[in-house]
Amino acid sequence: MVLFEEDLQSILSRSVSIGALLAGILVPSFSILDYIFKQPNFTAFLSIRILVSLCSWIIYAACKVFKFNKPYYLGALLTIIVGGSIAVMCTLDMGPADPYYAGINLPILGFGVLLPMTIAQSLIPAFITWLIYLIPNISNLGPETTSIFISNNFFIASSIVIAVASSRFHLKQRRLQWLTNNRLQVAHQKIESYAKNLEQEVKERTRQALQSEKLAVVGQLAGGIAHDFNNILTVILGTTQILLPSLYEEDPLKQDIDTINKAANKAVGLVKQLLAFSKNQVIQPKIININDVIQKSKKMLSRIIGEDIDLQVQCGIKLKPVKADPVQIEQIIFNLAVNARDAMKNGGTLRIETSNVTIDSINRTFLNRTLKPGTYVMISTADNGIGMTEDVKEKIFEPFFTTKDTQGTGLGLSTVYGIVKQSSGEILCKSRPGQGTTFTILLPACTGSAELKKPADKDLYNFARGTGTILLVEDQEEVRILTARILKKFGYTVLEAEKPYKALALADRFHGTIDLLLTDVVMPEMNGYTLTNKIVSKYPHIKVIFTSGYTNHPILSETHKPLSASFIQKPFTMEILADKIRSVLHN
Repeated sequence: MVLFEEDLQSILSRSVSIGALLAGILVPSFSILDYIFKQPNFTAFLSIRILVSLCSWIIYAACKVFKFNKPYYLGALLTIIVGGSIAVMCTLDMGPADPYYAGINLPILGFGVLLPMTIAQSLIPAFITWLIYLIPNISNLGPETTSIFISNNFFIASSIVIAVASSRFHLKQRRLQWLTNNRLQVAHQKIESYAKNLEQEVKERTRQALQSEKLAVVGQLAGGIAHDFNNILTVILGTTQILLPSLYEEDPLKQDIDTINKAANKAVGLVKQLLAFSKNQVIQPKIININDVIQKSKKMLSRIIGEDIDLQVQCGIKLKPVKADPVQIEQIIFNLAVNARDAMKNGGTLRIETSNVTIDSINRTFLNRTLKPGTYVMISTADNGIGMTEDVKEKIFEPFFTTKDTQGTGLGLSTVYGIVKQSSGEILCKSRPGQGTTFTILLPACTGSAELKKPADKDLYNFARGTGTILLVEDQEEVRILTARILKKFGYTVLEAEKPYKALALADRFHGTIDLLLTDVVMPEMNGYTLTNKIVSKYPHIKVIFTSGYTNHPILSETHKPLSASFIQKPFTMEILADKIRSVLHN
């Protein structure tokens, strides 16, 4: 912003240079009047005019060419020179009665009217010019010239008053104009800043919308794939678990079946990753302390990243609890650690920090506008690896995007992104080529204390034979046959139905007591919730367990409350199924 003094000096410099230019041209041109009316003193007057013109051109050069930084003094000098020269010519010719006195008013008025100055600044050169006329002529007064001299001085004094008033008024107006211009400039800058921020926000919202839409499409695909995979994996895991105990340790088939079992469990993990990045994974949130999760994972982290990477962990003091799935938090930390390890081929440092942070309406605009103001728990991982370009950074959370050629699945960071979003949090990335990468995760803090892990009930793992009748409804034949086989193995009586209407018919024809309904949720004809309502009307005390390979089907949201009490996510193992049935029947 230009200061007022700088602006004022610029105006003075321009005005003085214009005045000097006019004086340099007009003063010599008035020699024509001297030749007509002042013939006896023409030579003397011409010399004076040439000298004044020369001084005017020097002042013009000082302002325009040499940029003299004190233009007021040049303006005052120009006024005194021009006005004083006219006063000298009056004295040389007719004295107090010379009509040339009127020319003295021109530089006085011009200096005052054109230049914005204080009263003192405008008064001094005008008063000096007046004295040059007054002092020499007052000694030559006669009876016939006194009245003329008095009237001449009255007009000069009036010109001085007008010049001082005009100069002062001009200064006030200029100051007001300067203030107005500056306010307009500040307002313009604010408008530009708001417009730029708005444009940036629109771009960011558009990018987030496109990213969300892309993830939603892939998430929908992942949900469908996960459903089919979960049914297949349920059959594979259940079959291997039935076969393994029936084989001797020396049997070569046992090792092969064990390999199939391990591969199926790895496939289960892959499906969970697919569901995690699409925010469709079934989670079990608890009130936990992030520091506890990191400390428990520290030993495993050291093994994952290797000995050539220095692991530094700094846990925040009095860290607030968060409500999240502890298994998912571990997965976040492990995935980010693996990502950092791969970025430091020649070793380096991985630093993990936690702390409490407060997000308000100001700093949220620098982080992410989707964040709500409040208290968050921050998890930060920083490495000094190769870093990333802006192009890579924009794609890192996209599923299946990888910079590791054939070695990466492209699900690591997208899984982290999905987990964080599913936990109502935010993840930010800061990276530059050659300067490492920092991931910052913000999870909403909650009130309460971290939940302590309860010891497992040993009775739940005592797989003794059970009793009771179970109505099994499952439209997938392989899953239904396997589940019935497992239930019969545990001693239950099983009524099998591949469709809901067949299940209703079985229930109507059955004359005993049905203790438990084990039903899939998403089926043709009717969903599991509708089927349950019909079955309960005949068997009011029947217990219900829902099972599904879907995680984000609309029906699941409709049955949210009963599902939260008795639900098994596919794929499940024999132990999980036995535990759930026993806990439901005995609760």
